[in-house]
Amino acid sequence: MNTNYYTSVIAGLVLASGLCTSAYGQAIEPKPETPKASIAIEADALAYTLPGYSGVVSITLRNGLQFAAGQGRYEVPSLLLKGEDNYDTAKWKATSTSVQVLRMTYRFNGRMKNGLALGGIFLNQNWRLRSERLGGETTFLPMSAGVTARYYFHVGKHFYIYPTVAFTRNWVHSGDTSVRGVKYDVAKWGPNGSVHVGWEWGL
Repeated sequence: MNTNYYTSVIAGLVLASGLCTSAYGQAIEPKPETPKASIAIEADALAYTLPGYSGVVSITLRNGLQFAAGQGRYEVPSLLLKGEDNYDTAKWKATSTSVQVLRMTYRFNGRMKNGLALGGIFLNQNWRLRSERLGGETTFLPMSAGVTARYYFHVGKHFYIYPTVAFTRNWVHSGDTSVRGVKYDVAKWGPNGSVHVGWEWGL
């Protein structure tokens, strides 16, 4: 046998060995894991301009279900108070001294992604209602339950922003909504909206 024969055999063995090693490496190379869930911290950006504060923690599961709970405080905008029947008489001013929010939604595109989310929302608030014209104030606890929709926009991998709207059934759990005999009428049904920003991590 000549030298070319041995050279061909050796080259073939080296090539075969290289292909086998490459295939074996690909077979055992671990694939990057998709996060099983995500956790996020976020805030209602508009609450800080009213002024007030807001903080929310949420968890999104692999199946797209999201659970969130939050706490906040804000001065009620006069625009929301002017529609009340007795506003011209009382010139209401109101503060939500505390608000607790519970939310369960479904994110159609899942965690860590842009997309629509729909679900239910519950709010428990503590209002302080004042009227300088009437010379008095009162406190009461309104509650709200309804449906909510939002759309997530991720800026980079973790930071996101979303506009949110809700339509709720409202009622007064306890307290007095009247000041000096003039009643503040809490609307039974009503819309609300805001803009949230947050930071999301995969788990």
